[in-house]
Amino acid sequence: MEMIVDKREILAGQLRSPDEETRRLAVVGLAAYPLADVQGSLFTAMGDGSWRVRKEAVEALLAGAVGGEVMETLVAMLAAHDNAGLRNSAVEALERLGALAVPTLSRHINDADHDVRKFVIDILGTVGAAAAVPLLIKALDDPDPNVSAAAAENLGKIADPQAVPHLVRSLAINDVWLRFTVLEALSRIGRPVPLDLVAPLAGENLLKKAVFDCLGAIGGAEAVPLLIEGLKERVRNARESAACALVKVRERLPADLAARLADAGLRELAGSPFVDGLLASMEGHDRGLKEAIVKILGLIGDERAVARLLHGCREERLRKHCLLAFRNMGEAGTASLLSAFPTADEEERCFIAYVCGELCYGGCAALLREGMRGETPMLRKVSVLAAGKTGLSALIDDVVRLLEDGEPAVREGAVEALSRLAEVDRGAVLRVALELTGAKPAEQRRFAAILFAALGDAEKLSLLIKDEDAMVRKAAVASLAELKTSAAVPHLVMALADEDVDVRSATAAALGDIGGDAVLEPLLLALNDEDTWVKCAALKSLGRVGSDRALPAIVGVLESSAGLELISALEAVAEIGGDAVPGIVRKGLENCDEEVVKAAIGILARDGDDWIDAYGEQLLAHPHWDVRRTFINAMAEQRGAGSLPRLRSALETESDDLVKETIADIMDRLR
Repeated sequence: MEMIVDKREILAGQLRSPDEETRRLAVVGLAAYPLADVQGSLFTAMGDGSWRVRKEAVEALLAGAVGGEVMETLVAMLAAHDNAGLRNSAVEALERLGALAVPTLSRHINDADHDVRKFVIDILGTVGAAAAVPLLIKALDDPDPNVSAAAAENLGKIADPQAVPHLVRSLAINDVWLRFTVLEALSRIGRPVPLDLVAPLAGENLLKKAVFDCLGAIGGAEAVPLLIEGLKERVRNARESAACALVKVRERLPADLAARLADAGLRELAGSPFVDGLLASMEGHDRGLKEAIVKILGLIGDERAVARLLHGCREERLRKHCLLAFRNMGEAGTASLLSAFPTADEEERCFIAYVCGELCYGGCAALLREGMRGETPMLRKVSVLAAGKTGLSALIDDVVRLLEDGEPAVREGAVEALSRLAEVDRGAVLRVALELTGAKPAEQRRFAAILFAALGDAEKLSLLIKDEDAMVRKAAVASLAELKTSAAVPHLVMALADEDVDVRSATAAALGDIGGDAVLEPLLLALNDEDTWVKCAALKSLGRVGSDRALPAIVGVLESSAGLELISALEAVAEIGGDAVPGIVRKGLENCDEEVVKAAIGILARDGDDWIDAYGEQLLAHPHWDVRRTFINAMAEQRGAGSLPRLRSALETESDDLVKETIADIMDRLR
């Protein structure tokens, strides 16, 4: 016993060492003793000049059994005016004790030292002690302004609605800092407050931003006029707060009320100098602010915003808001886009064409025609896609020219545009498609197949299924699948005998897309194909068709195949369903191919856990590590904490480090 005491005293003495690391290691050593025996030394270390030593002391203290006496000492440390490190350590310790410290802290909320009162209030707010709310409400009347402001701030942190009337009452106190803090607290609580209690404070320059922020959180329709006026503020941060708040309030209003109160008022700002201030706010980096400004600019409809909105389209997260702004601006905004096109750079031209397409603006034909003749592939692609979206059939000849463009992406864009234009001028697109069927380049005949799908012409597609080029035949098959009509089935049946594997595989998939009884026999026939990928596509399609008439043939595949075919057959059986499915799939658990076993585990796990007990030991002893890991994950997902006994047992016998790590992670999550 004497040796233990001596060692403890040595460690305590080392806390006076001039060497920081020696002092830190002394704290580490003291942590091995009961807290009651070393708490005095730890309290000393909590005031050390080194933050590393202080941090170690706090950790050592909290690792012990902290009682009421220790917590009283920690609160007393808050009065250590000459040692900021000690106060900070005490604050950290009390905050981390959380709810345990609340009774002790509550007893000191009226401490004679105003600094202690403030520390206590801040800690209670950080802990989120709802039980302390009545005490914090009383502290709003504290004679020290810092304490009363801290009470308001921490009532906001706790966000208990019962504090709202008391916070509102505090707004009557003529103290700018307290009012600012109360407004922030009301914002965080988010409960409605009568406007006439908040609005007058907007007359104080130092409170404008706080008032607008508060209205953004709690304001209703009655706050809209004040917030629109706030957009005229000369002080930038107040103006920006009003903008964000207005958008938040507007989005909470019913659509008709928003249009009548907010939108109508915003349109009155068009042409005013206040728009310049909003445009300047687009230069910042705050994404939420920029989104709010974009929405407001769109509702104002001022043509000066066009360039900024166009620039905003460069930012992917802002683009949809800019598009909506252009839509809200209507004809005036789009006309400004057209006038900006001739002098814009190539990137801006791309966005102008893009916006015209997204807005389906029919007055942009000349602009898009020029864009389709632009120097950069991107501009040509964006312009041709926009021509399709806007339904401008007058541009069909211009679109057709791009089918021979030097860039593949532009050619694909032209085909997509023609597919859209088929809805507005079927005859013109049909003539283009017919001409393409006789084109020498195979790619153009492939384009014809795509267009016949848009035209819904199965008869013409049946001819392209016989094309000399496999790429064209495959496109024709895919196009027939898009039509989803049983009339296409006879044509597709012919393609199942195609010499090209990709065509046969695409055909088997296409039959699954069409579905119905008519595709069943052709798909069963495809199971005899010599190619694995064709068989797998047929199996997948049979699963989607879902006819139990296919089960005998699929079971035959299970008995005679391996690898990917076997996995596809298991998936097909599971898709079809029925009482026989579990028994069929369980056979996959006994397969020698680990990929098949993993697939079977995944399928069985979709429908419950009644297979786990029967196969658990076998799968946990499987020779392949990934099978064991797959089963462990499936078991944990199915049984949750009920899987812990088996997981503990598996951890004791597991040899693979990755599987061990998986088990440990799952056990930590489930505890």
